[in-house]
Amino acid sequence: MKKLIFLFLCFSFALFSCKKKDEISPSVQITSPNEYSNHNVLDTLAVVGTISDNEHLEYIKLSLLNEDNITVASVVTLYPETKEYSLNREFIIDNILLESGEYSLLVTASDGENETRKYIPITLNEAARELTGILFVETPTFNSVEVKKIAPDMSVQQVAFAAGDFSSAATSSKNQAFYMAGSETGSLRAFSILNNSELWSVQANPLSGAPYFSDIFEDDGTLYVSFFDGEIKAFDKNGTIKQAILASGYHCFKVWKQDNFIFSEQQQIGTSDRRLVIYNASSGDEIQQTPLDMEIVKFCKRNDDNVFVFGNSGTQGYMKNYVISDNGFWEPHPLQTGKVLSAERIDDNTFLISQENGVSKYTYNPNSLTDYLPAIAATSINYEPLNNLVILAEANNVKFYNYSNAALLNTVSASTEIKSLSLLYNK
Repeated sequence: MKKLIFLFLCFSFALFSCKKKDEISPSVQITSPNEYSNHNVLDTLAVVGTISDNEHLEYIKLSLLNEDNITVASVVTLYPETKEYSLNREFIIDNILLESGEYSLLVTASDGENETRKYIPITLNEAARELTGILFVETPTFNSVEVKKIAPDMSVQQVAFAAGDFSSAATSSKNQAFYMAGSETGSLRAFSILNNSELWSVQANPLSGAPYFSDIFEDDGTLYVSFFDGEIKAFDKNGTIKQAILASGYHCFKVWKQDNFIFSEQQQIGTSDRRLVIYNASSGDEIQQTPLDMEIVKFCKRNDDNVFVFGNSGTQGYMKNYVISDNGFWEPHPLQTGKVLSAERIDDNTFLISQENGVSKYTYNPNSLTDYLPAIAATSINYEPLNNLVILAEANNVKFYNYSNAALLNTVSASTEIKSLSLLYNK
């Protein structure tokens, strides 16, 4: 009996082992879209064709690849459960951040053992950049923060409300997110502007009796956070720490990024000595440092090797040109009497500077400083190039000016003083 069972098992194993492997790949024929056809980002493509296999089709995938063969839009997966499938499916190019250029629509068909890939080359035109809102921050009470958005029709909508104090804010058009940081009690929070929901947060340490967050700055979807206790951290859109820099023995204040440089304003613990430190943005290694004789309000790029640094020493504001290659400052022009409140770059040659007594326009060549908006003390000032606007915050008002002639176009009033103002685009 045992011998019979053994022979039966051997026969079954041999029969199973001799089963012929499927070596025929699926057939993929695509009639739409046409090769090298031209489309726009956010278009819906009609993907039409015939897909078949000698046994069965396990799945079909539609994806969009860039020139590096990286998937850059949402993937559509179908499960036909048949030998033949008439493909007629919409595919949305749903990544608004895509740039103009050459891409490939990839149709992948699998029978579970074999896979066939069909690449259809197409060209895309990027979506036009549009201003979709102005975000501002109020602190209605000493321990609460409210974020609001001014829509293109000038209506005002609430984006977020949080408990705690406030130190700084930033907007990411790339991530469609708004970030705000407290100081001693308020958390670092990220909010989705698409649905006004909180994405992630980092808690402060209110028991320390000292500030926890000092400043935040957003660059190309990455958030750079300056911690008072001497750290700089970079967070991705999901709140994951990508980089951490330790400045031992120093408090960290303003943080900013230009090209592959991270700029950090720091003060030695226990003294009044300040310095500007430059780090490599890729490695986090310190590149250079130089003494600093003012408290920084704003960094503005002039060109690849020159950064305008606006700040205050006592009751007087200054504009300094920091030369990266020389690791030194020089003063291109004295400012009017009073503290600097904010500043904004218009182009390589032109900057707006807000002080306690008004807004001035500075041009590098010819070197001049002239009145632009006298008696307007703007605590935050932004240039909007698509519509040639200057959008600023003064007390509890957001004001819109024509940049060319400084004519007031519109005013939106908030309930309390505006603490931060930033622009939101569709990408």
